[in-house]
Formats: sequence, C-alpha cells, structure tokens
Amino acid sequence: MGAENSKRKDLKNITDEEYKKFMENWKKATNGKDKMTKEQFVPTFPIFGESSAQSYYRLVQEEPTGLLPSKSLLRIIDGGLGHFDTLANSLILCFGKEKDVIMRTVVKIFCEANKFTREDQVRLYDYFESENTKPVEEFDHFFSTCPLFPYTAAFIFQRLVERPGDSKMPTLNEKSQLMGNVDQLVLNSHLPFDRRKNWTLLYSNAKHGHSFSQLVKNINGQGPCFIVMRSMRGRRFGFFASHGFLAGPQYRGSAECFLFQLAPKIGTFSATGRTDNYVYLNYQQQQMPNGLGIGGYDNVWPFFIHETFDGGLSQKNSSAFEPCYLADEEHFKIKNIEAWRPGEKPQKTFEEMMVESERDPERSIIDKDPEARAVMEMAGKTMHSDAYREKKPMLDEK
Repeated sequence: MGAENSKRKDLKNITDEEYKKFMENWKKATNGKDKMTKEQFVPTFPIFGESSAQSYYRLVQEEPTGLLPSKSLLRIIDGGLGHFDTLANSLILCFGKEKDVIMRTVVKIFCEANKFTREDQVRLYDYFESENTKPVEEFDHFFSTCPLFPYTAAFIFQRLVERPGDSKMPTLNEKSQLMGNVDQLVLNSHLPFDRRKNWTLLYSNAKHGHSFSQLVKNINGQGPCFIVMRSMRGRRFGFFASHGFLAGPQYRGSAECFLFQLAPKIGTFSATGRTDNYVYLNYQQQQMPNGLGIGGYDNVWPFFIHETFDGGLSQKNSSAFEPCYLADEEHFKIKNIEAWRPGEKPQKTFEEMMVESERDPERSIIDKDPEARAVMEMAGKTMHSDAYREKKPMLDEK
C-alpha cells in the first residue's frame, strides 16, 4: 500500500479512482507485472489507433529494459491532463518533435474516436495548420491562441484513464444544412462556456421560407445567435451575435461577437475593439440601412443582408474585425441561410419585456423606444398604444 501511495502522490491531475482503474487494467494486461510490452500496449490503449506501435517505441526509448513501466506512462498522462506546458511536453514524448506529425496524429485520433469523416480530419488539420505558426518548442504558445487544439489533445489523455473525454461538440436540436462536424466544433470553441452545450435552430430558409420577415420574427429577443449562410458561389460564412438581435437603429453586442468563414476553408475573425458597431437589425427606415449586418455602417459592411433578402454586402477588412473577405465578392446572392441560438433562451424575451412595460400605467416602453413597436409588430402582436401610425407591410410579406 505504501508503494502505491508513493507512486500516486506524484500525480496531480489523475484522481484516485482513475489511478485505481488504470492499475487494474494494467495488471490485467501484464499478468500483474509493472512493465508492459508493445504487444500488450496496443490492445490495452486502443485510443492511439494506428500510431500505437510508434508511440510505444518513443515512450520506451530511454528505458533500460526496453519495456514501458506503468509509472512512466502515468506521469505522461498526468502531464497531458495538466497545464499547456506539461501538455505540450506529453505530446512530444508520445508523438515526437515534428509539429506536423503531432498535429496530424492528434487530429486523426480525435476524429476517429468521435466518428468524424476523413473529410472532417482534413478540414480540422487545415484549420489548425493555418492557426499555428509556432515551432514545436513553442507549442504551449500556440495553445493560448488556438484553445481548440489543446482540448482535442487532452481528449486523448482523458481516454487513457477512462475519463469521459469531452469532444467539445454541441448538441443540435435539428440537423444543420450548412454546418458539418468540424464547423460546429470550431465555432463552439469560440463561444462563452455557458453557450457550448445545446444549439437551437431558430430559422432556416429551407424550413421557414425565404423571407426576411420570418427571419426577423424568429430571431428577435431570442438571445445570442449565429447567422450562417451559403452564397450562390458556394462560400459559407456568417457571424456570432453575442447579445442577439433587437430590431431598431441601434447597434448591439460586445467584443465577443466574431465573423467566420466555413468554406472553402475554416477561419474565425475576432473583434478589434476599434468600434462598438457590432450587430445591427433594422427595416423600413428612410435614413438608416435596412437589413441585418455586423461591424459596418451605411454601405460599408464586412457582412450585411439586405431587407429585400435577395443578397447582401461583403467588403474587405472592416476596422471592426480582423482582416477578412467572407464572400470573396462585394455583392453576394443568398442560397441558404440559418440562424442558431447556442445555449439556453433568456429567461424573458424582449417581446415579453415589451408587453410588461406596455402595461405600466406610468409610461409604456413603446413610448420610450420607437424600435419596440417594430419588434412587436413583426412578432404579430396587437398594439394598444396609439403613439405610432401603422407601418407598411414588410417587403417580402404577401
């Protein structure tokens, strides 16, 4: 017992239960011995897949007996479950010192364990490769700029101690026509932690009809939201609205908003902090842009959809976000579009707050805020305030 406790006390990130289970499996595979052969290692730790034999030889290259002791593997696993610097060292010990080999192996193991396709593997590797400009000696610095990679790498070490490895995939209430596994994985990794579990489809032109009014009705007051679309030229792109949408002339959101491109390659583009012009949704105004967009003004937008819903604007290098050219054309046409809410719906929708305020005998919020009327009308609610005249129907309403 004392010897076991001595081995265990050096492990900071492996629980007592995980250690106990690991040693039970180890002794079962080795017939009670403390050292493991390659022939025993491969079936005992299937998470390594095709790289099992190569990883084994790397792990024992400094072992005098040429066999793998349990304490050596446990230390490496413990490092893989630790901070970025120890995770980087564990990856090098398992997969070598070539950055390309490490990234390809991690992606392959992660994708196969989560039943991703071969195409998913290629796209995820391409994403990591575009994000990582650091040499292998600075892997931990790469982890800081691309947190999805250490998550996928730590997944391997979690499985080695039979800890339920978190794939970081969201659960969608319906199948997306525009986002595959890797798209969802990458976008989810950029969300606030409380928004990463469940995604709800709010709008799809394939399901709800190609209608700007339907889009607005379905996203108003529904909380943080993704807008993702495919242009007629086949490019897929969109943005995350950190505070969701409320129709009116004001910008909303914070620096948690970001732009993204999904095809032909995956990329995300963070806010620069140079402006507060984030999410915008407005219609039927003579003096203001009519449509939905982010990070722009007037006719200058990195991404904007016209109220007519026939297409939109995409211009290079907005000051609000990192350099990008999402549509690769200034005027794009919409083929498919979806809106998703990551995380739970706010406790009270904007519409409900409007109703409560309208009942206030002192002063209705409809009187306070001109854009509130528009939101309520698009939700199909009858207004009891006569402070406003009726507006004309939406352009795409029949």
